[in-house]
Amino acid sequence: MLKSFIAALTITGALATSSFAADAPKDSDECLKKAISLAESAEEKKLPDDKLAKIEDLLTKLEGHCENKQFPEAASVSTEIEGVIAGK
Repeated sequence: MLKSFIAALTITGALATSSFAADAPKDSDECLKKAISLAESAEEKKLPDDKLAKIEDLLTKLEGHCENKQFPEAASVSTEIEGVIAGK
C-alpha cells in the first residue's frame, strides 16, 4: 500500500539518512526525506490497514507542506505520523 507512495516520494527526494527530531526541516529536500523515512518505518512495522490508510493520508498532507515550504506545519504532521506508527 505504501510502496507506491514511497516510490513517488523517492522521485522527488533522496532517501532519508537522518532523524527529523522536533525541529522543522530547513528545506524541501530534508522535508521529503523525512516523509520517505516515515513511510518506510510504517511499512516495516506491518501495521493494520486502517493505520496504514491514516498514515498514507498524513504523508500526502506532509508532502504538500514540504512542496509549499510550510516547514513548521510539516514538522507537526511528522509528529502526528510518528504517533500513529508508535500506536498512540
